[in-house]
Amino acid sequence: MSDEQPGGRHALEHAVAKAAAQVPGVAFLRPGIADYLRGAARPRVLGRHGGPPAGVRVARRERTGPWEVHVQVVVRGGHRAVDVARAVRAAASEVVAAAADAPPALHIKVTVAGSV
Repeated sequence: MSDEQPGGRHALEHAVAKAAAQVPGVAFLRPGIADYLRGAARPRVLGRHGGPPAGVRVARRERTGPWEVHVQVVVRGGHRAVDVARAVRAAASEVVAAAADAPPALHIKVTVAGSV
């Protein structure tokens, strides 16, 4: 599965971002410095999906290796960070399993970057 195909890395990043953002207790996905810099470059074309979403990175070390997913979220006050992180991990796992053809072992890392 290549980055350009409908089920490629960029599409997967967007699907994971959408699923993570809908988890109860997630205030938003945390943008990194690259997202801030990318914002300054918005007038340029960043690809069919508009570039990678903030707070989500999906990669493979090898073409057929396991997907590695990293999601960074900020949690809403009144929610336990550990419960939100577990729910985000489950949502990301479901998205990857549904999108990939017989996905190999999957590594998902969820970082709670703060709370508001």
